[in-house]
Amino acid sequence: MSQRKTNNNITINNNFKAIRTEYDEDIPFYHYLKFENVKLINKNGKNAYKAHIKKIVSQENTAVEVVALKYISLNNFINEVKRHRKLEINDNILKFYGITKLENSMNQMIVLEYANNGSLRQYLKINFQKLDWNIKLNLAKQIANVLMNLHDNNIIHGKLTSESILVHNGTIKLNDFSINYLKFLSTTVTIPIQYTDFRYLELFNKSLDIYSLGIILWEISNDGISPFENELIAKSSLPSPTPTNNNIIDLINETIVKITREKSIPGIPPKYKEIYTDCLKHHGNLRPKIFEIVNDLSEININSDVKNKSEKSNKEEISSNNFVATKIDDYNIIFIKKLFEFFINTFIILPKEMRPNSIKNYVREHNLNPVNVFHKMIRYPSHYWFTSLIGFFYQYGIGTVVDNQMAFKFFNLAANEKIYIKNISSNLLLRKFYDLNKEIGIVRIAHMYIDGIGVEKDSKKGFRICSKVADEGSNIALNSIAYCYDKGLGVEKNEEKAFELYLKSAKKGNIVALYNVCECYLDGTGIAKDEVKGFQLHLKSALSGKIDAMNNTGYCYNNGIGVGVDQKEALRWYFKGAEKGNPISQHNLGYLYTNGYGINRDLVKAYEWYKKSAENEYSDGQYVVGEYFYEGRGVRKDIIKAIYWLNKAMENGNMAANGLLEEIIDQIVFF
Repeated sequence: MSQRKTNNNITINNNFKAIRTEYDEDIPFYHYLKFENVKLINKNGKNAYKAHIKKIVSQENTAVEVVALKYISLNNFINEVKRHRKLEINDNILKFYGITKLENSMNQMIVLEYANNGSLRQYLKINFQKLDWNIKLNLAKQIANVLMNLHDNNIIHGKLTSESILVHNGTIKLNDFSINYLKFLSTTVTIPIQYTDFRYLELFNKSLDIYSLGIILWEISNDGISPFENELIAKSSLPSPTPTNNNIIDLINETIVKITREKSIPGIPPKYKEIYTDCLKHHGNLRPKIFEIVNDLSEININSDVKNKSEKSNKEEISSNNFVATKIDDYNIIFIKKLFEFFINTFIILPKEMRPNSIKNYVREHNLNPVNVFHKMIRYPSHYWFTSLIGFFYQYGIGTVVDNQMAFKFFNLAANEKIYIKNISSNLLLRKFYDLNKEIGIVRIAHMYIDGIGVEKDSKKGFRICSKVADEGSNIALNSIAYCYDKGLGVEKNEEKAFELYLKSAKKGNIVALYNVCECYLDGTGIAKDEVKGFQLHLKSALSGKIDAMNNTGYCYNNGIGVGVDQKEALRWYFKGAEKGNPISQHNLGYLYTNGYGINRDLVKAYEWYKKSAENEYSDGQYVVGEYFYEGRGVRKDIIKAIYWLNKAMENGNMAANGLLEEIIDQIVFF
């Protein structure tokens, strides 16, 4: 497809025919059936796909070209095509190849150049270690230049974000621009609002793009870390299904003030900060025009701006700055060590569902922002001994967006890091961290292969990785191999072998494995069913600190499994697990308060524990909280909050929530 004629007909024989519209010249049309390996590339929008198509290189040879296919509504189709044809001379605009249409459908698609580095945000995060200020400045210049091209043609992009900007072979590529996009934004939010100046939205002028550019320039300086990530995640958890955006807009305004007043990011050219600060000025008419930004960026000389600060300023600041930096670094490394110890402990005593929330809560309990903690970790020069923790932050979106590819990368670094071993051999604590970091990294990689998360699914490869590290003495991996035999993942299912390995791991002190042994006895998996033995082992596991074993001990007491029914003991163990954050224990405790089992009936207390369970993402807890709001049990009746929590429950797989939602909506319609 790279061989293109001046009339924009692409030299691919038999794959397209040219069609003419009343609005434009000939437009290449591709037969949809000629596209192969069509895959969705934006799961949120579900309107863009990656595809392969054969290109004729010569009479004898063909090659496979990667392209992007994008759905366009009929209302915008012609205008979108015309904009691409008008702007495609700019190398920073995605190349327009033609159009296609699904068979027996009215759905039109445009065929575009495929950006192989993904979004700007992905590119920054994946390559942050390689990006010096020369590269960052070059990216900023490219974005500003192509935006100037749009503004010169009286086109307002309208949805400029680090996700809408693409990168192909390290070059910025713009797409998805439309002057009509924000026309009804006051009623329907279709762009992340942190990039949009809602204060002057009614004007809808070019200063809105300048505001968005200011946020993006700040992100470039911070390796793709959005200034709003953690705060907006927290706001999104609020029980408000129909928000007015006012609370989030206030948050954004506060964050913008912080950005403009913050101390300089290490290494940032002073002029660069001045540019993005000007872009974020409160009044749109005070922001610079795009040609001014392009000119200002062109005047930045990295070598002179960074190295040649005034000697007077350096002499005055160097002593105090070094002192402050040392104090900050000491504090950071002390906290990271504590956080890493806590992280290791979660693998010992917590079920995997509880680990992400537990890490988030630990950070917040220390009055720290997960975004800042994450940022400090990835920038720390010697992070070789906690790369598995960084991978965990990426995998579960702690302080950043969920990015399984980056998670895999850091788990892989943990698994294969060897070059620093000499530097830590004399420090026993760091040596211990290094070994545990490597062990967790390897096991996490194995599970990513087994589950197909962040990498192509290959259960056999995952099993082989676990087997190898288990043979080298990893007790965590030994339990994982047992699980593979238990479920038939990457190896033939063998429950007897699974039990044997669970037991072996448990005898070596693995509390998770001990829990699994308990479950085998209770269910008769790989061993003769023995509820008494199962209960006794659950009790032993609970006494050693395993939180889900506390819940199961309570369950055994409540239902008379392997022990006599004792609701007060059930209450005691549920309470132990609930206090430590187990959402199932919290739900079960709510159930006891609801029915007065082992304690006086108290619907208010029941609601409070169900709510904790719901906030910890337990779908059954979310359903009950929705039901309580609907019926006004233990809490004031609130239909809006009922719908919110039932929606959450349904999203997390609770099928009963759908029926109750339909009942509520029907009543709203009739009333």
